[in-house]
Amino acid sequence: MSIMSLGPLPVTLDLDTNLLYDKAEVREGSCDFDAIVDLARSGRVALFFTATTDFEDKSGAAMRLALRLMREGILREAPNAGTHAEFMPGGPGLHVADDAERDRLLRCIWPTASFWPAARENQQNDVCHLLAHRLNRHDIFLTRDKEILDRREQLKEAFGITVMSPAEFLDPGRRRGVIRASNSSGSIKVKKN
Repeated sequence: MSIMSLGPLPVTLDLDTNLLYDKAEVREGSCDFDAIVDLARSGRVALFFTATTDFEDKSGAAMRLALRLMREGILREAPNAGTHAEFMPGGPGLHVADDAERDRLLRCIWPTASFWPAARENQQNDVCHLLAHRLNRHDIFLTRDKEILDRREQLKEAFGITVMSPAEFLDPGRRRGVIRASNSSGSIKVKKN
């Protein structure tokens, strides 16, 4: 029996929901979003997002964009992390977040914050998205959120989460260091050269 190689797996990217808003509302970064979608169409990357029941989309434009990309097979919804109260019936599921780890991640980005009730709702959502990214074992979390980008080294060291902006990911000089490698167990991981 011969085993046929399917080639390298695409790099898995989690899109922060702010990137969907950027594209839907034609804000700064929408051209980067188009280039990343083109990479997904070519099979070089796989795009994911996570959402809570409050998708934060006042106009509905970002949700329409996400639905269109999901129908095209370009974007997939991945299980989010959160509490049972945040579970989306019919969605892809939920990783129940460990309170201590959730609080540790929150303080990694916002050192003086506490999760309940003082943290801003968007901070809570960001923490759940980042935890989901790690629990889903995706490669890179893409965001334009300056607070998260400013703490990328701490997130990598403490949680193993790789964070990049779309522009950084699209820069061949920065992306060149991201490669796929398989180990003897067959699992695939991203590592820096």
